[in-house]
Amino acid sequence: MTKTVPYHNELHKFLIWDTAGQERFRALAPMYYRGSTAAIIVYDITKEETFSTLKNWVKELQQHGPPNIVVAIAGNKCDLNDAREVLEKDAKDYADSINAVFVETSAKNAINISELFIEISRRLPSSSSAATPGKGFKLRRQSSEVEQNCC
Repeated sequence: MTKTVPYHNELHKFLIWDTAGQERFRALAPMYYRGSTAAIIVYDITKEETFSTLKNWVKELQQHGPPNIVVAIAGNKCDLNDAREVLEKDAKDYADSINAVFVETSAKNAINISELFIEISRRLPSSSSAATPGKGFKLRRQSSEVEQNCC
C-alpha cells in the first residue's frame, strides 16, 4: 500500500509493507526495512501478548535496521477500549523510552491514522537536508494537485 501525506511544503509518500507481525516474516524483515526512513510497529490494545511481541520487533529493528529510522508505536483497536489489556500509559512510557512516536488508532474506524502519519512526517528531515539517493530518501515538493491514497 501507499499513503501520501502533505506536510508543510512537502509531499511524503509512504510505501507500506505489512508483515502482520507473523513469525514467518521475521527472517525477511531486514529486507522490508533496509533503506526505510520510518517503521510503524502495531500492537492490539486488547491483547497483552501483542505488546510483548512488539518489543521483540523493536529490538530486531534496533539491531538490524537503519540507524536513524523514525519508529512509531501504534496501539490498534482503540475503539474496543472496554476490552483493553494494554494500558495506554504503559505503551506511551515504552514508546518514550525508545524515543518513538506513540498513537492509539482504530484501523476499522479510521481513528488517528492520519495523525500517526503526520507525527512521523514531523520527525523526518526536510527534503533540503535529506541524504543523497541510495543513502537515504528523497522527498518531492508538493505540487498544486495533491494525490491522496488511503490505507
